[in-house]
Amino acid sequence: MCLSFPAKVVDIQDLIVFVDYGNNTIEPVINNMVDDLNPGDYVVISYGMIIQKISKEEYDEMIKYETEMAKVLANNE
Repeated sequence: MCLSFPAKVVDIQDLIVFVDYGNNTIEPVINNMVDDLNPGDYVVISYGMIIQKISKEEYDEMIKYETEMAKVLANNE
């Protein structure tokens, strides 16, 4: 199984891209697949690498889904 997380691009330094996962903690990831990436873009991260560029709407939907899943998991404990 592959886990993927949405993030917002904050800064780009060659193949290293700094992203915010929505918690204002900036982390580095690797970009070796996505062209035309700019600060402010939204991406999907898997295992420390950018796998896809997404729209703001897709990002919002993924965040909503993650929030709903966290609530379900918290209720099952």
